[in-house]
Amino acid sequence: EAPLPLPQVFCSRMWRADNYFYYAYAVGRWDPHCCPRYLRPEHYEALRSSAHRVALHHGPLASAAASRDDFTVASLLDSMDWMGDEQIAEQLAALLPHMAPAGRLFWRSFGVAVHSPVLAQLRPTLVPEQDRVGWYLSQWVARAHPPDAPSVADPAEPSGFRRFLCVGSGYAPSNTLVDDAAVCLQLARHALRTSKDVAAFYREQGPRYDGFREALLPGRERLMRFGLPWQRCPAAWLSVGCGTARDLEYVLGHVRECGTRLWLLDLSPELLAVAQQRVDRLGLAHQVTLLVGDVNDETLPGLPPRGSLDLVSCSYCLSMIPRWRTALSAMVRALRVGGQLALVDFTCRSDAPNHWSQKLNQWWFANDGVFLSREHTAALQQHGALRTLWFHESERRVVYTPLHATTYLYVGLKVSDVEFDWS
Repeated sequence: EAPLPLPQVFCSRMWRADNYFYYAYAVGRWDPHCCPRYLRPEHYEALRSSAHRVALHHGPLASAAASRDDFTVASLLDSMDWMGDEQIAEQLAALLPHMAPAGRLFWRSFGVAVHSPVLAQLRPTLVPEQDRVGWYLSQWVARAHPPDAPSVADPAEPSGFRRFLCVGSGYAPSNTLVDDAAVCLQLARHALRTSKDVAAFYREQGPRYDGFREALLPGRERLMRFGLPWQRCPAAWLSVGCGTARDLEYVLGHVRECGTRLWLLDLSPELLAVAQQRVDRLGLAHQVTLLVGDVNDETLPGLPPRGSLDLVSCSYCLSMIPRWRTALSAMVRALRVGGQLALVDFTCRSDAPNHWSQKLNQWWFANDGVFLSREHTAALQQHGALRTLWFHESERRVVYTPLHATTYLYVGLKVSDVEFDWS
């Protein structure tokens, strides 16, 4: 059952005759026919006889969770709605090690979808019943320890969901106005070329590349830090269209903690030269392999065996690949069943893909070889080998322009080796 639209909540559900929550607000008391189930006469004796089993705790969830190691249910209500990704990771890192093997988490939300990629890694299921308050648009339940999850380690160790709290390098590139003007000039030259030379396009930008794109390409930090399955400690990761390997700076601590083996793949030798300098500076040369090549070339020497990767990511690259269907198929084939695919890229608004503003965005970005299409996200969400764990759209102004571009973040789980039927 799909979550209810907002008007139905305000105009119908909140004012049902049996909605004891708002009844008490309106009249200042409960009624025998409109009260919580535990206060009804047929349940009251059972409640009173079990009252000694209730323990009150005044303090944060982390300290309450540490009181025992066999919680079977954790009811978080709507507390997650008030937290950002890092706070949610902190809560789960404190709670999950104290849950029983078959324990479950429950929460409700004012949103119609899971709002955090950290929560999405729990692979929650939408509860079909409406909540009793009549206010929340969705309810979710998830297993604390899915069958394929690693064993729960000592909560004092940086394992499981605590790995989401690892830190990056702190690198924050910035350009001067002159630097950005030079990049804008190169973008204009590229737009005027009848033949798009992608290698030359990136070669000309060189050291200014990261600084200009820091504001132009939003969402990368969120995807890298909180969208990737760090709680499962991915052993093998392929970054497609890695560019200068800027994404690596966001998750330096994560990669070190997990000992993740990383393959950086890009068409541009110039950008990979910058990436090599970065890898060396970060002390990750023993974990990282750099490859010049096309993701569509699955026979490229140095690539890991097909079906062996725990993670494949692609940041603002799929929209620049002419044979994007072939590229997406190659990325999915590279994953093992149980591995995850993570992308962030530009797209058209899902609720107004044909609006004039989206047509303008498509024309503008196409001049620089970036092709916005709803087909990309549709293929990801409909792919037979993938199960969508998390999908999120947002809109942001394009630097130095009046345009507002839509971006998406996607995390998918490979559930089979079935090939997508592009027909």
